[in-house]
Amino acid sequence: MYMTYGISWFRIFRIDDKSFLKFTVASLLLLSVIHIYISITSIDVNSPTFEFFHIITILILIIVFLSIMSKGIVPIAISCLGLVLLYGSTVIPSVEFDSQGTFYYKASIGNLNLEAINHGSHGFFLLGIAMVVFGIIIGYKPSILYTKNRPISAQNIWDKYPKWNEKLDLASTKTESLIGLPYLMTDTEKYLLWRYEFILVSIYDTVYQVPIYSYVPVSSKILRESQSGKIIGLSKYGYFI
Repeated sequence: MYMTYGISWFRIFRIDDKSFLKFTVASLLLLSVIHIYISITSIDVNSPTFEFFHIITILILIIVFLSIMSKGIVPIAISCLGLVLLYGSTVIPSVEFDSQGTFYYKASIGNLNLEAINHGSHGFFLLGIAMVVFGIIIGYKPSILYTKNRPISAQNIWDKYPKWNEKLDLASTKTESLIGLPYLMTDTEKYLLWRYEFILVSIYDTVYQVPIYSYVPVSSKILRESQSGKIIGLSKYGYFI
């Protein structure tokens, strides 16, 4: 529901992915400036300045969330973890400022100082940025994470061939008799035809994905494997020739 709402929200305001991505990067840079400023200054949690930075931080995190809301559950999950860390890195330096000094936990004694607080907040911030960037990469450009010489997906091999739609494509064909695709096959091939979702057929020098019971021009030629002469097509139960 929320993902659908996000997609429709993008369409209403006509915001494309590229523009939203640039706006998100600018927002993260602004958040970096806010984090650095809060880390090097001592801001009272109850001051108007902190309230201002607090509101700006929340707005920035909302913008980042909207940018990946329609990209799938995996980018959303990763980015949400990063957003929580980014929020904590902004709030912790100011909230924990009054908690400095010696503290006791069970049988342990520790000393919380400004340096330790800043180190912790910097760690949260860098980890949060890394997770948000990782989520954005998965949502917008997952190919960046692919290894070199990665095998081409079998689906991509078939996608380069247009699909034959006899209701539309027949109107644009030459004046020629039509024939059912099975009549271009041998009896053995007809017997195995049920196993195919579509086969590759050359129609007027263009190779199409043709459903098995379609009508095609008589001059059409079924593509076959060069050595065995077997039909080339997509099986309903896996790829095979």
